[in-house]
Amino acid sequence: MTKWKSAKTVLGLAVLAWGCSMAEAALFEPKPLDGAKATEASEATKKLDAEVTAFLRDKYSIASARYYTVAGEIPWIAVSKNVQNQMAEKGIKKVMFEWYEPGLDFVEVYPQGKQGFALAMPKGRKSDSEKLIGFYTLTAKK
Repeated sequence: MTKWKSAKTVLGLAVLAWGCSMAEAALFEPKPLDGAKATEASEATKKLDAEVTAFLRDKYSIASARYYTVAGEIPWIAVSKNVQNQMAEKGIKKVMFEWYEPGLDFVEVYPQGKQGFALAMPKGRKSDSEKLIGFYTLTAKK
């Protein structure tokens, strides 16, 4: 009887430890801004993917992407702050690469272990048209 209780304890601790390691591996991805509409891959999303890849400079690779459009009058800062606030609630801060140029680069990266999340918007969009937003899951390169 004592051995069975001991085995239950060991099994319980193993399950708990496994669950903790799985939680650490989970990537937190924020929700898009209210009113954002999911959109399919297109020529515009391919261009955005290329901008993000160039910005990452071999620090990360894109594992997956989701795309949204928001109304033209919504500025980048509103989209960015929405994501920053959600990430801050989880204790995740964006990384400031030495090549980042505020106002010129519309890519933000939030590292999470060997993974990361990136938010991006294409450069040079007119403010009166819908704006494309990319939500990216990243994998750190060695």
